[in-house]
Amino acid sequence: HTSAAHLRRTPPPHTSLATPPSQHLQVTHSFRRDHLVGSLLSAFMGLSVGWWKSDHNTHHVVCNAVEHDPNIQHMPMLAITDKVFRRPRFWDTYHRKWVGMDDAAHWLVSHQHLFFYPLMALGRWNLYAQGLIYLLTQPDKTHFRKTELAGIAVYFGWVLGTALSMPSWAESVGWVMLSHAVAGILHVQIVLSHWSMHTYEGRAYNGADDEWYVTTMRTTMNVATPPWLDWVHIGLQFQIEHHLFPRLPRHNLRLARDMVREVVEAHFPAGSAECKRLFPLGVAYHEPGFFAGNLEMWRVLRSAAYAARGAKRGEHGFWQSALWEGMSLAG
Repeated sequence: HTSAAHLRRTPPPHTSLATPPSQHLQVTHSFRRDHLVGSLLSAFMGLSVGWWKSDHNTHHVVCNAVEHDPNIQHMPMLAITDKVFRRPRFWDTYHRKWVGMDDAAHWLVSHQHLFFYPLMALGRWNLYAQGLIYLLTQPDKTHFRKTELAGIAVYFGWVLGTALSMPSWAESVGWVMLSHAVAGILHVQIVLSHWSMHTYEGRAYNGADDEWYVTTMRTTMNVATPPWLDWVHIGLQFQIEHHLFPRLPRHNLRLARDMVREVVEAHFPAGSAECKRLFPLGVAYHEPGFFAGNLEMWRVLRSAAYAARGAKRGEHGFWQSALWEGMSLAG
């Protein structure tokens, strides 16, 4: 029953991917109409488009910036670079809070490469929570708030009703967990294009060495896939082109890839001194396969985990968080 119910009654992961085109104004090219389309889709996916737009637009502007990009700020569970814990704490400009490291974060980050993929199977629950928090607290300008809240209520009512229609509690819980775990594949695909790439502290766009195009190539990679699998990846494998041209529809991204790659390789030939100086990987246009990209990302997570394990009390920002100070009655 669980497998059949998943196939019949759960919206496929692709449903969530109807949101980005509308929120990048790729559908009607009207802010209000495209935003309304995305907000109405909340009834089919349970996610807040308002939250996604605030989060995602920030990510585009400050991609892989330690203090500013919400897409790499996942403490205390994950740290994609040891730059996250070089200092006792830093101000998270998107979430507007201080981020520090304590004993719990130390243990979790030290083992992140072991639980990362199982954690992705639970990732959709985090998106639900983030969306609801955003709609209830309204930290940023929110459009169609009531529409999204109503849509999310419809979605969870439908999920609950479907779960309760199962013959047993075991099947109900199994269906809910399995159907959400499938979305973990989508989460891996999304983070794959950035987490193994260059990260930086402070601000970018200070000069020729980190202007917009160079920063995009340093912080973003593509995933090499055959054209016949485009229906699976739905354009997410072309993140370089997406970041350079956010309003470019997905069906044009593969064509844009050929043109962008030609220009990049003309200006920054692989192996050239300038390419090695500007790009940590020694190549400007990085495009590994799906499994090779996953291996690169996992190694980055492992490297940060080992750096965390090597941290001693009082070093790298560990045990210097507000939680630790309170437990130690500091001050």
